[in-house]
Amino acid sequence: MGRNDAAPRPGWQAADTEDVLCCECKVPGTVRHRLDPFAVVQCPVCELVYVSPRLTGEALQRLYDEPEYFEAGGVYGKQRRFDPAMVLQRTWSAGRLGALAAMRPPPARLLEIGSGYGLFLKAAAEAGYLVSGVELSRTGVAHATDVLGLEVFCGQLADAPLGGPTDPKAEIICFWDTLEHVPDPLEFLRQVRLRLAPDGVFALSVPYISSVPAKVLGRRWWTLKPEQHIWHFTPDTLRLVAARAGLVVTDVVRSPIRRANAARLDSLVAVGRMLPNG
Repeated sequence: MGRNDAAPRPGWQAADTEDVLCCECKVPGTVRHRLDPFAVVQCPVCELVYVSPRLTGEALQRLYDEPEYFEAGGVYGKQRRFDPAMVLQRTWSAGRLGALAAMRPPPARLLEIGSGYGLFLKAAAEAGYLVSGVELSRTGVAHATDVLGLEVFCGQLADAPLGGPTDPKAEIICFWDTLEHVPDPLEFLRQVRLRLAPDGVFALSVPYISSVPAKVLGRRWWTLKPEQHIWHFTPDTLRLVAARAGLVVTDVVRSPIRRANAARLDSLVAVGRMLPNG
């Protein structure tokens, strides 16, 4: 369990935060780690781990609009020819596109949520998919649209187009390292289902708090990042939230030697589909 003597996180004050409940059970969590002004808590009912207090929506928007947000992360920022992080990004993209092609080959309609600077979307378009994206960061959207020529909606998923007779729903929806960031993962996955074709598939990557690094390092786990990673899943809690949203996870990859998850010791890749009566 965490201690109460953590130093305040630089740049954020209590006024930038808000308290939230478990998205599944609507109850407050029990504190696991304090990283003032944040706390990492666990739902006493379903065991989902999340951050409360966490940054307000306004504070999060400021964070994501900073160019340094993507630049510091490396793998989702602007492409640099000899950057080792870009080698990983291209490896993940190739592995993930290969897995998706086995289920829904091009030219399927592919929607990426949390598309960042558009690097995966660009790779998917080059592979023959009909692509579009949704991204909250204005900086990321500007690069994806103005530099890469992609179609990306700027804003929350709930405000993005649903698809209809003249704009069919997506046959593939993917969200790489996105679910841990969203305000409400249950509502987010319900929105995914609304945009997914009946025979479509979804795919995601997410850090998981039952990984060996997370267990060993505790509050020093490098992926804890309470400013931005506000939900922490295990394979079981991921399946639970997905099922509540009318989706079923059909496969989970945790091995760091698989191309889709290369070198990632504390992250998983999952794929799934719509529950018929969800």
